[in-house]
Amino acid sequence: MFVNDQALHGMTATSCAFNQAQVVEDFVSGGVEIMMIWIEAGIHCWLGPGKYDWSYAEQKLRFFAEHSGSTHWLIRVRLGLLNPWFGKTHPTEVHNPQTPTEGERKMSVANIASPVWRDQVSQMLEDFTVWLKTTEWAPRIIGFMLNAGSTEEWLIFDTDKTCRGDYHPVYTRELRQWLGRRYNNDVDALREAWKSPGVTFETADCPKGQVRNGSHIWGPFTLRDPAVDRPAIDYYHFLNETLADHLLHFCRAVKQAAGTPILCGGFHSYLWWETGVYSYIQEYGHGLIQRLCKSPDIDFVSDITSYDMRYPGGPSGYLGLAHTLNLNNKLHYTEVDLSTTQILEQSWQRAWAEMDPASARLASAEPAIPDPIWKWAKGYCGRDWEEQIAILQREHAHNLITGTPYWWFDIRKNNYQHPKLVQAMARLSEIGKQAVDWDRSSISEVAFVCSEQTPMYQSAMNGTLLRFEMESSHGLLLDGCNRGWGMAGIPFDTYELHDLAHDDFPGEQYKLIIFVNCGFISDRAAEGIRRWQRDGRVMTWTFVAGVLNETRIDPAMSADLIGMTLNWSKHRRNIRVLIEDDSHPLCVGGSALDFGIEGSVGPVMFVDDLAALPLGRLRDGGEVGFALRDHGDWKSVYLSMMNFGPALLRNLTRFARGHVWCESGDVIYANRSMICLHTASQGRKTITLPGRMRVTDLLDESSAAQTTNRITHLMPPYRTAIWRIEPEKP
Repeated sequence: MFVNDQALHGMTATSCAFNQAQVVEDFVSGGVEIMMIWIEAGIHCWLGPGKYDWSYAEQKLRFFAEHSGSTHWLIRVRLGLLNPWFGKTHPTEVHNPQTPTEGERKMSVANIASPVWRDQVSQMLEDFTVWLKTTEWAPRIIGFMLNAGSTEEWLIFDTDKTCRGDYHPVYTRELRQWLGRRYNNDVDALREAWKSPGVTFETADCPKGQVRNGSHIWGPFTLRDPAVDRPAIDYYHFLNETLADHLLHFCRAVKQAAGTPILCGGFHSYLWWETGVYSYIQEYGHGLIQRLCKSPDIDFVSDITSYDMRYPGGPSGYLGLAHTLNLNNKLHYTEVDLSTTQILEQSWQRAWAEMDPASARLASAEPAIPDPIWKWAKGYCGRDWEEQIAILQREHAHNLITGTPYWWFDIRKNNYQHPKLVQAMARLSEIGKQAVDWDRSSISEVAFVCSEQTPMYQSAMNGTLLRFEMESSHGLLLDGCNRGWGMAGIPFDTYELHDLAHDDFPGEQYKLIIFVNCGFISDRAAEGIRRWQRDGRVMTWTFVAGVLNETRIDPAMSADLIGMTLNWSKHRRNIRVLIEDDSHPLCVGGSALDFGIEGSVGPVMFVDDLAALPLGRLRDGGEVGFALRDHGDWKSVYLSMMNFGPALLRNLTRFARGHVWCESGDVIYANRSMICLHTASQGRKTITLPGRMRVTDLLDESSAAQTTNRITHLMPPYRTAIWRIEPEKP
């Protein structure tokens, strides 16, 4: 991020207590470079078409001018909740139309698929931007975060209803318009795709009944069969395309009104969190990251630190794909909304302080919480200030190493004001300011690849339809699998499937590419895959690899592309893979590598290829669930399930001639200039470097640099260390 040619590492702050001067000033003392200022212009300033009272916005900006030092400002605007006049004027475009018997509503809840809402709000944004240009604070404003929908994250407000087949009229109206464009107004093409001889563009409805519920009840279970589920597949494409286009429309409107370079973006594309064996990103409507990447109108895409991986001793996690955005010259700008130790009641503080760290269940969501239930309110804070600071250090280093600006979100109010935290943040900010001049490009030799299109062909994983299965299969989402992968001691990058065909995709650096939910592979994506099937590269496929196209499901059709013939059983059962040949390099560790699930999932995929080497079999059925096929200049590996653990990831990396940095079950992040270690257990930690390097401890300013090919450090559990690394000079 550059402002007036000055590089920023992008430490940002926002708070639910940003009306308190001391909170703002403490973040300034903590080295924050940017303030994210919430201005609800659509609620407080927009009085009607072309009618505004900007005094609310002016008061906020004046407050920050007084208390936020020399920081830059990012204006955060909520667009889905509006002044009550909007619902009165446009009752068909909101979820809560005014009725004569009701009292005055506090605000209107807009349907964010509505083009009426889009166009009206775009004009408001243009007028807001023009007004901001007239203020004395305009030079401090570097951009806008444009949010809409549930929790401001571009998630539709009413998934509880749409999942039941109950749709707001806006969806039906706009779907019919979209279908006309999708099928070029050819009603025969629509009828053939929908297998409905009487449907027209005037009568087509959003999916209901059996089609809405999905194939998980009647057919191939986690997948939607295009032969019978096309109305649902089309609905998903319509919803996801519409919301992506609306975000881009708002960014374009603000940029045009500003007339000078500014940053624009918003929340979107949680493809590393809400997808996997099942998926639910398609229900919320923001799954198409490539649509954003192709647009010049958006500069950053935001997500949040993984809700499931905030605990001490585990990996940090993004909901989105940082490296896809970097590849496409977009900023990945993330939110760190951690609560801190001071929110805990005394009983929890005592329980955490008295717990023996050696008894913690490593790589689980609650390693140090006495009540092992997922508790959002507890925030997975540290047990004491040392652990708390270590978590913040981990988050900062992860973002700095990835090249991601981020904001601390003081979501519980007054959580970041303790002097210990302010001092720790200030040190992290100093490191960040130095790091903008370092080479922070990726050093990873492993890439994980997920698909934005496959969720459109998956049955919905949501509380209405799959409450029990959602709970039992939560670990089959990519975010759940990442808990293990993040403990492997191997830096890795994450991409969307179509990135492999990008002209600048750095495929040469990756020795191992792992495809994790790539059931649907477009022709363009297939070109990208074939492009990198060379140089001894190992490509690993999981679960439903390439088995879908626009019209059918057929496991055999992926053989040429993935390098191995698959077959399937159209049943639901436990998919547990047991290691068969522990003498092979991929199987070092034997039965300790066994992976899979004990819950009922279908379809059951397996290898049916005489040229493949079986390495593991499905416990329930005996089919080959882990196999290798050598194609000479590249190798194909297949796994029937994707939740394999860190030991198997290390085996795959070594087999691909990649470098394993650390083997002690701790968290490692690294780029060409930095390493971060976050410990899951106590003990002597060893990091093997890819060569001799000059190493400097960035958190211990009193330590001297040393030249070595190995870092050895004795550390307690739940601590963070950060080093600068520089190649040894000849």
